[in-house]
Amino acid sequence: MDEAALFAARRILVYVEDLEAAADYYRNVLGFVRIGGVAGVNHEFSTSGPPLVLHEGGRAAREPRGRVGCVPSFQVAEGITELIETYRERRVSIVHDVQEVSHGWIAFIADLEGNVIQIYQAKES
Repeated sequence: MDEAALFAARRILVYVEDLEAAADYYRNVLGFVRIGGVAGVNHEFSTSGPPLVLHEGGRAAREPRGRVGCVPSFQVAEGITELIETYRERRVSIVHDVQEVSHGWIAFIADLEGNVIQIYQAKES
């Protein structure tokens, strides 16, 4: 068996307490495009890979959870600084502002329920 193909990414699940509020936030504040879902159970959003799925049954946190557990990472082609500034204007919780790393730039934001997301921009090779 080809070890590289042992696990294929299928969906990125984020469990939320208030499904409709979370879906509205991801769509209207963070800019994700909804592509489907099951009424009252989940909402699916487009990414360049497996869909991001907000799923009912989670538990909201008062503060961002930080970099613990699984943190979805989404890459932008360019403009990470401008995107984070747009999020700041939209009152998105900026957990860690844009910082340069050896291979690009990263920032961390949190949704309404404290779920942390990394935004990444690669350096040109």
